Amino acid sequence: MKKLLRTVVVTGIPGVGKSTVLGELQNLAKEKEANLVTVNYGTVMNELFQNLGKSIHRDKMRRQGLESQRKIQEQAAEIIAGKARDGILVVDTHSFVRTSSGFWPGLPYNVLAKLKPSLFVLVEASTDEIAMRRQKDKTRMRDEGSLEEVKFDLTWSRATVSSCAVLAAAPAIIIKNETGKQRQAAERLWNAISNL
Repeated sequence: MKKLLRTVVVTGIPGVGKSTVLGELQNLAKEKEANLVTVNYGTVMNELFQNLGKSIHRDKMRRQGLESQRKIQEQAAEIIAGKARDGILVVDTHSFVRTSSGFWPGLPYNVLAKLKPSLFVLVEASTDEIAMRRQKDKTRMRDEGSLEEVKFDLTWSRATVSSCAVLAAAPAIIIKNETGKQRQAAERLWNAISNL
């Protein structure tokens, strides 16, 4: 495969199975001997908070003050952008986060300007599947939310990702992740990356 120098931003609301799809994408990249690195935005932010002496669970970062989140978010963007060298950089993140002050953008303009994404990918699943996955996942501290909240979050994520695509002048796609079909979802994602 030809060398690609691309930054792909993959988003999805909690419970869509984004991490599972990205695990399959890593497997595909290994099979194709492609240079693909996945970086989780929240993990980088959490490490930066820890460097400041704030040991907090990654699912509780959204409860930090907005100014603190803004600074850490921008620093994380600089670190992640520095990893885009040779090959494909996949940034695993959220397009928005619910906070006590409202919806916090996961990809504000200053972050987009640093990341320079080539493609936005929104991973989705049905509301029932998302609710079931959230209930089963005991490793995370997620808001369960009603089916109505899940539907709202899916709609809001589409609006947010489309706005990001316009601001970054990059294409956006939606990939459905049906239960048991994460390999197919990863293949669709791989094809989208390969066609850049």
